[in-house]
Amino acid sequence: MEIRKEEIKDRAQVFQVVHDAFGKWDECDLIKQLHLDNDVLLGLVAEEEGEIIGHILFSIMEITSPHLHIQTASLAPLSVTPTYQGQGVGSQLVELGIQACRDIEDLSGIIVLGDPAYYSRFGFASSLTEHLDAPFKGDVFMGLEFRKNIFPENGKVIYSQAFGLQT
Repeated sequence: MEIRKEEIKDRAQVFQVVHDAFGKWDECDLIKQLHLDNDVLLGLVAEEEGEIIGHILFSIMEITSPHLHIQTASLAPLSVTPTYQGQGVGSQLVELGIQACRDIEDLSGIIVLGDPAYYSRFGFASSLTEHLDAPFKGDVFMGLEFRKNIFPENGKVIYSQAFGLQT
């Protein structure tokens, strides 16, 4: 298996993988809109013998407070073709995606909405986001900071418009 940056020529296969993983087209529409809005920071694909079997996308997200404005990434969506799920494809995409995001200048961390049992093994924790003003709360809303205590106290999370979460 090879993991590489997503290219425009991959889109049709990516959309099929995402649809197959989620059983609906909503996440594909999100990906399309994030690309149209130029809000994509990074997309990676996992490829097996020329076939895309997994995909991960990171898009622009901001956290603002009266004293600080930081850029973070939103990890969404992570998709693996059902026949390859449970074989470590998603884990490799997450690990390489985190490494690549750490290399993006001025990026302070990553926010994800997902299964705590899965994402906590990569360093994501809800304790890092519980003090943030965001559309989500609870154990499934997690963060990963690239520098300790970088997420501002009482900061407001601002997702890209494609998520449809603006107030």
